[in-house]
Amino acid sequence: MNLGPTPNPRNAIRILLVDDNVVYRAGVRALLGKQRDLVVVGEVGTGEEAVTCANATRPDVVLMDLAMPGKGGLWAMRRLTALGVKAKVLVLTALSQEWELLGALEAGARGFVEKGGPVEDLVRAIRTVTTGERFLGVDGAGFAVLQRYMKETRSST
Repeated sequence: MNLGPTPNPRNAIRILLVDDNVVYRAGVRALLGKQRDLVVVGEVGTGEEAVTCANATRPDVVLMDLAMPGKGGLWAMRRLTALGVKAKVLVLTALSQEWELLGALEAGARGFVEKGGPVEDLVRAIRTVTTGERFLGVDGAGFAVLQRYMKETRSST
């Protein structure tokens, strides 16, 4: 588990990066490091490690891959919620299936960012979910899932 640097900037958005691909994590960390208001406080490769690291670092945002070895991203999101970790979860996705995205929303995800998308989308998504809003960067599928989620939420109340 790499806890990363101790954040120095005031009001920096503290980020935990969770993805089993070490090269991808290194690239994201380098890109986020260029933003003055974003600080990576940890990076891990499994859902279990995500829960442990989030408890230790108390990030503002968790960038979470869904498909990882062992217990994956959905399990980790549910566990973080059960433990009362207040971090906003932003799902990193390569190929999204509607059922996966719906499951992530139900588990507490605040948004989705495509792994192959523009860097600007990732940075904007982090800043957006930090304000309490949702960010859906996935083409069409994200919007379809949100519509379905909102419709189910309204009909259950």
